[in-house]
Amino acid sequence: MSVTKSKFTFFLYYSIFFFLLFEILFSEKNIFTFFNNFDLIYKHEINLKNKKKEFETLNNFLNNFESSNEFKKIVVKDKLFYKDKNEKVFLYD
Repeated sequence: MSVTKSKFTFFLYYSIFFFLLFEILFSEKNIFTFFNNFDLIYKHEINLKNKKKEFETLNNFLNNFESSNEFKKIVVKDKLFYKDKNEKVFLYD
């Protein structure tokens, strides 16, 4: 009785182990997908850091634009090619 019981428990443990190993390696949510997700998370973190830096730059630009009249004039001149009445413009042919 003891031998058959030990064989049965061995078979039971072996089949559970095999099933779990199969699930870990070949299921839809396998271990390779798990490690691939770490790479994706790392890439998204880098992307998020870059977007935060860009946001800070644009936010700083907006604060400067809202607070300073000189800065507004410079930006309008630069982006819209605006000139004051007393400025002269050279045209090149």
